[in-house]
Amino acid sequence: MTSQRSGTLGQEVGKSALLGIALTFLAGTVSGCRAHASAKAQVNTSSEADDDHKYEMPESSQPSPPPGTRPLVAPPPSEPPADRTYFLGVVHDLALSADAARTPACRCLAVAYGSPTDAKFAWHGGAPQLEPGTMAVAIAADGVACNAPGFAPRRASIAGVEVSGDDVVVVVENVREGRPVVRGALVVPPGGKGSLVIRARRGAPYGTPAAGGSGPCRIAAN
Repeated sequence: MTSQRSGTLGQEVGKSALLGIALTFLAGTVSGCRAHASAKAQVNTSSEADDDHKYEMPESSQPSPPPGTRPLVAPPPSEPPADRTYFLGVVHDLALSADAARTPACRCLAVAYGSPTDAKFAWHGGAPQLEPGTMAVAIAADGVACNAPGFAPRRASIAGVEVSGDDVVVVVENVREGRPVVRGALVVPPGGKGSLVIRARRGAPYGTPAAGGSGPCRIAAN
């Protein structure tokens, strides 16, 4: 009887030992799977993080400027100077200087001629580049003594420039309100025995000599 109980007890002890071994192996297997999964997750996370940052630029290794200072910025390239070369004819930005005398050269009209750089001329923006020998002409009717009724001296304007033989002809008119007024021209000097001739247009009084008489008004400008 005692022998039978001992055998039964030994069988139960063996089963318990095998069950313990099985449980220990199962626990180790589960722990290993969890560790492998955790390691794989860490690898994947690291790889994804590297992918997120693979297009980022590295930060500059240069030190930042001290507080209160501005970084040096290269100035933009300067633009080349504008080409202000003129052709002969009427000029919109040339006029008689405000300090120039308003002595009439023709009836009711002051006329100045000479080098474009002369102080009696006023240029908007400075005298342009010109061929040697070019002559400037400027007119003014405002401030000039005149006995011709019915004209507007501030509207005296150069309508055109012509060459007739050795003469250089400047045509002057009174323009209507709202139209641009042109008070300057660039011309070649009169040749030979020619003159600077002022002719009037549309009933303006400027085409006769200042001292009176018939026109045109001729000015010796050579």
